[in-house]
Amino acid sequence: MNRDLFFSFLEIPSPSGHEGMAKRFLEEYLDSISVRSFDLGTSGLSWEIGQGERTALFFAHLDQVSLIVEHVDDEGYIYVKMPGIDPRIVVSQELTVLGKKALRGVVGMSPPHFVTEEERRQTIPADKLYIDVGMKAEELRGIVGTGDPCVWNSKPKALQGSLVTSAGLDNKAGVFLSLLLTKELNARKLPGKILFVASAQEEVSMLGASSAARSMSSAHPSFAVVADVTYGISHGSSDYSFPLGAGPTLGVGPVLSKPHLEAIKNKAETLSVPYGLEPLGRSTGTESDVITLIAEGLPAALISIPVRYMHTPVEVMDMKDVENASLLLSRVFADKEIWSL
Repeated sequence: MNRDLFFSFLEIPSPSGHEGMAKRFLEEYLDSISVRSFDLGTSGLSWEIGQGERTALFFAHLDQVSLIVEHVDDEGYIYVKMPGIDPRIVVSQELTVLGKKALRGVVGMSPPHFVTEEERRQTIPADKLYIDVGMKAEELRGIVGTGDPCVWNSKPKALQGSLVTSAGLDNKAGVFLSLLLTKELNARKLPGKILFVASAQEEVSMLGASSAARSMSSAHPSFAVVADVTYGISHGSSDYSFPLGAGPTLGVGPVLSKPHLEAIKNKAETLSVPYGLEPLGRSTGTESDVITLIAEGLPAALISIPVRYMHTPVEVMDMKDVENASLLLSRVFADKEIWSL
């Protein structure tokens, strides 16, 4: 397990719609292991391994949640929108504003001496939060404009044991899994070709996966696997969430392929790979929902890595879960019977 590679990848910002730097990182890594990649433009990045008439797809979204610049006021403070982010966690955070050049900033708030007792007990409304980069408005407006993304200015760190914390584990964990599989399977004889996609814009629209999957329908894929993250159990919260370190979860729901789920479960039990089952309703909330709709319908399986504190700068996951997911899927993709379901 190459944790240094993972940490280097996590340090590359990839806000939705601005995944270019992360795509270049992947291109350079894939080139270093002699795998050619293909830029899909606003849909993401793809690459393939294996050969033969049959094709399987593997999708993991590359983008992460971000704050979006709304406007710069006359005092030089940046006001933002926060799609998918709880405003309660934003106060006092360090951020990088990705304008014409990257600017470090902090989210400011009034000191306790200047607020009433009632205000101290209340959450600061999102429209009252602002980023301070320490510049005058006139200069700042030449660098930062409406729509520019802002990402957490935090570095990945090891916790105890095999736990790590970072922004962007959702879903760089899934993309890292695709890199592990690529390196593991590239030299093997497979039952067919695997088309990998590091897709863009999942957090805002799933347009990247939808467009890429449609373009790949001409290859008549046999099945697809989607890798994402799911909710990890955190202190005081265990409903609809899963323990870290107990293996990846496999999605169970009407959108997903039951035969492929059973085959992956059987493979996990044969290998003694731990896993959880995640019950899902009418949709999964992942790219599975759009990938299954291509052509006449594509059977898909969903595998997820439990992550605590999702959509925050301190997401936490267990590296063992990615390692077990890699072990399991490397055997799944090598199994001729699964390609024939």
